[in-house]
Amino acid sequence: MKTSRKIERWQKEYQFIKGYAKMYKLRNTLIALALAVRYHDGQYRDGGEPYIIHPLMVCKSLIRLNLEKCLQDWYPEKDASEIRHECDIMYAVAILHDVIEECQLPNRGRELVEIYNLDEEVWKIVWILTKPPKIKKWLWSPVYDPERYFGNIQKNWKATLIKLADRANNCSTMEVFDEGRKKKYILETIKYYYPLCSKGKVMYPEFLDAITILENIIVSSIEAFASILGMQEVITDETEEYMKTVYYIKGACANEMPNTYKALFVALKFHQGQKRTSGDPFVIHPLRVCSYLLTLGIRDDCACAAALLHEIPQKCYLPENGEELIRNYGIDRKVIDVVKLVSNKNKPLAEYYEGIEKNVSALLEKLSNRVHTCTFLASASEEDMIAYIGETKNYMEPMCRYGLMHYPEYANQIEIMQEHIQSICNIIEAVTKKKKQAETGLTSQGS
Repeated sequence: MKTSRKIERWQKEYQFIKGYAKMYKLRNTLIALALAVRYHDGQYRDGGEPYIIHPLMVCKSLIRLNLEKCLQDWYPEKDASEIRHECDIMYAVAILHDVIEECQLPNRGRELVEIYNLDEEVWKIVWILTKPPKIKKWLWSPVYDPERYFGNIQKNWKATLIKLADRANNCSTMEVFDEGRKKKYILETIKYYYPLCSKGKVMYPEFLDAITILENIIVSSIEAFASILGMQEVITDETEEYMKTVYYIKGACANEMPNTYKALFVALKFHQGQKRTSGDPFVIHPLRVCSYLLTLGIRDDCACAAALLHEIPQKCYLPENGEELIRNYGIDRKVIDVVKLVSNKNKPLAEYYEGIEKNVSALLEKLSNRVHTCTFLASASEEDMIAYIGETKNYMEPMCRYGLMHYPEYANQIEIMQEHIQSICNIIEAVTKKKKQAETGLTSQGS
């Protein structure tokens, strides 16, 4: 009888990147894949997974951001082979970014070039990303100075993107840290990575959307943990800042997205004076949901307009099933239909999600909406958290699979949102598990 061997998660991601690299003849990426598997063999992450999964996921997240298109749009004078080579370097560095630091390579990792024939630039950027030790170990090694370290990273666009993708992936798995380490990690991220995002968006405007997406993943993970740990002081107060998002949406949709443009003013009017549990304006939530879709490159006017309007049926009086919005504000009926789909949770969940997945605009809106619900954690009960995880696993994950199959034009965006949602679920699951363990321990002591 034949024995079957289960394919591990890292092997799936490895084959995905290998297939992509072979298709586009990415020489450095293919060499880096083989080296990373060799160097990280026998190493494990804090959560128990083989270490190799981390650099593979960092690389894959960059591939999904479609950076080749960013470069083509901004530098039309460059031919496809030049752009592909730039990305080949970046993907190779992403895969190898930890090898000098974690694998104790002799000779400062120069063998990457001298023995394995990787491009010199690969080694240079891996070296920029390699964090020096906190105490001097070798004559050639500087002592870790975070200001200098992050200053060097921000001077290089590839290093900036890789470092942010690295932190986004690490944030999505920090649920295994103990409470003290989580708090330290949160403060470090706010001190060094938030500014790296801000400076990166100024210095490299061609990658503005890509950096914003990575920033969204980092910030939502940090805010989710901060909410749970009672670190409310580190959560950004957007009472004054949210108007920047208003103007961003207004500019992004001004010429080609009439429903979104009109919906923006409707949302501001209907949600005026309403507050979130955090105390800042409620309209921040629909603004975030819409701006995230735009940042992902989704120009679906119906989805973005519905993102701005989706809370109105629950939070405001919406007479005649939205007919007032159609008549008075000129919102297309198809937008109101999407709002009805995503806001009507009186149906059984199976029926509710079945209706959403059959409408691409509703599916995209629902995923972005789910990404931006992490701030509810501060006031959520354990039952709410368990329900959140159950709904995600039983309905949203199948909906994502449906979307990937039926709407391949949005495959990258769906995968990014799916992973983003999963990272929030990992946080919630870890917290509820820890609470149960603590309660079980107390019960055992009591008996």
